[in-house]
Amino acid sequence: MASFQLRQFHFFKRESLEDLPEAFKQNELLLASNGGELIFLADAAGYVHIVNRSFVVRSFIAASDAPGVRITQMLHIHQTRTLLTVEENVSAAAGRPVIKLWPVDRLLRQGDVQPVTVKYQQPTSTPYPLTAVAATPSISQIALGFAGGHIVLVRGNILKSRSTKQRTLHQAPEPVTNLHYVTDAAGTSVTLFATTTAQTMVFDTSGNKSSPAILEERGCGIGCSLMNEENELIVARDEAIYTYTVDGRGPCFAFDAPKVLLRQFKHYLLLATAAPSSMAPNLANGDDSPPLDAADSRVYSYNDATTFTVLDTKNKLVAYTGVVPGGVRGVATEWGSVFVLGGHGTLDYFSEKDLLERLDILYRQNLYPLAVKMAQNGNYDLASVAGIYKRYGDWLYSKDDFDSAMSQYMLTIGFIEPSYIIRKYLDAQRLGNLTSYLQELHTAGMATSDHTTLLLNCYTKLRDEERLDQFIHTQEDYQFDVDTAIHVCRQAGFYDQALYLADKFAKTAMYLKLKVEDQDDIKAALEYMRKLGDTDISAYLAEFGRRCLSSLPRETTELLVDVCIKGMDARSAAAQASASDEEPPVQRFDVTAPLLSMRRIQHLFADQPDWLAAFLERIITRRWQQGGRELIDEEDGDMKSAWNTLLELYLCGVESPLHELGPSTKQTAKERALDLLRSPHANIDWERAYILCASNGFTEGIAALYEQRGDIAALLDLYIEHDNLSSMRGLLDQHGGDQPDLYIKALHYLACNPQLADNEELLADCLATIEKHNLMSPLRVLQALGGSEQSGVTLGMVRGYIMRQINATTRRIDDNTRAIDSYTAEYKAHSDKMDALKSKPIVFQSTKCTTCMAPLDLPSVHFLCKHSYHQRCLGDVGDSCPRCQADHQKLEDQRRAQEISAKQHDAFFDKLRQADDGFDVVASWFAKSPFAFTKFVDQ
Repeated sequence: MASFQLRQFHFFKRESLEDLPEAFKQNELLLASNGGELIFLADAAGYVHIVNRSFVVRSFIAASDAPGVRITQMLHIHQTRTLLTVEENVSAAAGRPVIKLWPVDRLLRQGDVQPVTVKYQQPTSTPYPLTAVAATPSISQIALGFAGGHIVLVRGNILKSRSTKQRTLHQAPEPVTNLHYVTDAAGTSVTLFATTTAQTMVFDTSGNKSSPAILEERGCGIGCSLMNEENELIVARDEAIYTYTVDGRGPCFAFDAPKVLLRQFKHYLLLATAAPSSMAPNLANGDDSPPLDAADSRVYSYNDATTFTVLDTKNKLVAYTGVVPGGVRGVATEWGSVFVLGGHGTLDYFSEKDLLERLDILYRQNLYPLAVKMAQNGNYDLASVAGIYKRYGDWLYSKDDFDSAMSQYMLTIGFIEPSYIIRKYLDAQRLGNLTSYLQELHTAGMATSDHTTLLLNCYTKLRDEERLDQFIHTQEDYQFDVDTAIHVCRQAGFYDQALYLADKFAKTAMYLKLKVEDQDDIKAALEYMRKLGDTDISAYLAEFGRRCLSSLPRETTELLVDVCIKGMDARSAAAQASASDEEPPVQRFDVTAPLLSMRRIQHLFADQPDWLAAFLERIITRRWQQGGRELIDEEDGDMKSAWNTLLELYLCGVESPLHELGPSTKQTAKERALDLLRSPHANIDWERAYILCASNGFTEGIAALYEQRGDIAALLDLYIEHDNLSSMRGLLDQHGGDQPDLYIKALHYLACNPQLADNEELLADCLATIEKHNLMSPLRVLQALGGSEQSGVTLGMVRGYIMRQINATTRRIDDNTRAIDSYTAEYKAHSDKMDALKSKPIVFQSTKCTTCMAPLDLPSVHFLCKHSYHQRCLGDVGDSCPRCQADHQKLEDQRRAQEISAKQHDAFFDKLRQADDGFDVVASWFAKSPFAFTKFVDQ
């Protein structure tokens, strides 16, 4: 037997299970398992034993009790929980195998159940033993392989034992050894792999196609093939292990040994290989047995001893090898472990050691590359794999192999603290390795500013100008902290290199800092900022704007204006496009970034108010002078701030060097302020403007504000305060018709200022308006004109007014006297009538009914109103006269309304507060007899 060429380890723990159930002590046991958390045993007596995880056995008779009949094959289809058994007479020369399907769940619940016997016919007149059997997961197809080389396909509703069809797929001169089905997820595509002792084939059993595809003119023994999870056929031959797909042979794994059995556990292949019979006594002790000698491999015995081997094909090693006395009768992979049934009735339990134990074995032998590969195949996380690389590097470093150690340390980047490796290579003789490590650290994007500084210092100490230039200039994918690199170059005085990096990586702030602070090239800095075309320029202007304004105020102001205007225009276009569902135009500005607000940059002009005025004038002229624009975001606040600030600058006497606003450059600052206040497009805060004008004594501005606000009364007070009689006259002429109350203030003003009292025309106008609109009573007018000792108003000035008021009062008195006489006479007439009704008899002389006009007869009804009716004509009208009922109801409604009105005290007081003449309201209320409805309560 050839010696193994692979490294051998003991990555599995082996235990021999004791106190096994009696089922395991039977002779000639057959073992089967295929998932489903169960193991199946078949003994020579025809019994099948079902073993669960607790080794509780449930047995049932699966074969007839005829002599020589036994179970030769078992297959568990775990998808349908069905057990397939093959029953053959092994003592007879030839017999027809019987195939039965057993429902596993019913067997576990009920015990003996009736199986489904698969109906088929022998492909030839001469019966051959059944050497291989396979079934699809749904058991819609069963493939049978015979020792005579025939492959028979049975398909249909097999579980119901009806509508089955049979056909012979293939006939070969060699015995069929293995059959395996592969189906897709939907079950529509069915592929059958078959092996004989001389061929490996594949069939498409989905349709009626029966010709096989020969994968290779070599086969394998019974039990030496399987299907893995990737739907690949694994075939074990003496010299190697091969993989096949429907397209042909794939890669192979060299392992030279005579194979008896092949199974799979996770990614391991489980092999039972034959051992020389002369060494059987020495192999009985298991793992401590001496190695096999190739010279004794000429004679094999499958009954004396077989070697059980676990192959790890991913990591190319032998995970376990040991001897099973009596030969391997079966292998089961259930419950996350491997169970090997020996020929002497033993059951060995194999459990995989955890990954840490396996790695520890490799560490002790310094097999770090193999440990890395095993950790990667074992889905170890990257941090743990990096820990293995670190172990490997430390071991190489201890052997003074610094270059190789550094190659391993580089693989730990991102997981191991860089300072651990850097401290090992700080010696001047190892700066080359350190430089390489730092470069990889930057390439991985894991470098910090300290690492960049250290790398640049390494370049400096090594005098490696070429690598320094390559690091700065020629890299396509810069993987380092650019800010730190620029800082180091700047500190060393390499401004050109620092500017190159800043420009290359769009480090605008650093580029401008180099230009403004280090090179004092303000013009170039402004040109660079103008090319940016981004609203983020506000941050750069906020930082460098004051320095630029001090050197180049005109150019800097124009840049600020352009950036603000373009940013606002871009935002407006985007907002309009969004409102109309149109695609916005391509802009050089990031319209999603915060808008450049003028309020945030006005502080830059703190030392240059004249250029601040120029900046605000230019913005107002280009953006808001004409009005009608829809304001966006913060633009409304910017606009108000611009108008208010410009007004304040004008009131402080600041002159703009550009003179954007106003019709003439010869206007004074106060004239510009007045034009600003009177502009219909100016959006100025009224209260702030009033405070500014008042604090600066700008009366014209205050008047403009009052006029803009429409506060004519306050404007008149302003004229009165400043004795501006001409403006007051004009104001009264313009607004006196709409607001006659203004004349009251003017009257008081004229009465208190004797130097103006000779202005009889204005005084006459005031008195005429007051009289026309009844603004003041005559008594109050006279009190206003003569109530002050300083009053210069004479009797002759108001003679006409007094006479008109006396005549009007006399006419009102006469009218009231006549009304009183009329009401008195009417009251006396009604009173006499009421007395007559109470004290004098009433004679009814009507002879006809008022309703039907027929002569009256008894019974009849007479009312005090002199109307008479037949009783039958009245009906249910009650006690009132039908003819006079409407007049009586009207009087009753008036009385009820007066009663309700007398209780509405809130309405009375509201009218009293709103009325110009409160006495008139009280008099009208008393006229409604409010006390006539008062109810007195006896206390």
